[in-house]
Amino acid sequence: MPIISPTAAADQAMWTARQTVRPAPSADVRSVDAAAQEQTGQTQKSKAKEAGQQFEAMYLRQMLEEWMPKDSESLFGDGTAGTVWRGMMVDTLATTLSKSGTIGIAQMIIKPEPDGSRGQ
Repeated sequence: MPIISPTAAADQAMWTARQTVRPAPSADVRSVDAAAQEQTGQTQKSKAKEAGQQFEAMYLRQMLEEWMPKDSESLFGDGTAGTVWRGMMVDTLATTLSKSGTIGIAQMIIKPEPDGSRGQ
């Protein structure tokens, strides 16, 4: 059985790596860059939409908290438990309304200005 020296094995591995790995043509690199830019544009749009929905939910949460009756022990219960249930209901309503898009605050935040300015 022949013994292969570690140096010969390393040389063979390097030769094999050079033969199998070739640089991509420049057209492929450009298409990858274009795809990456398109994906980052979509990612930025989805992040903007999420931020708009979160802002709308926060605003609605504050409004609903004020609109909910303060003396609602018969509906939510007494003490801390009633306060927690009331808060959970307000939070769920605000999140659901903001995700449905029926109020429209998030869309107003996301949409660009008609003259092309960015709020300056």
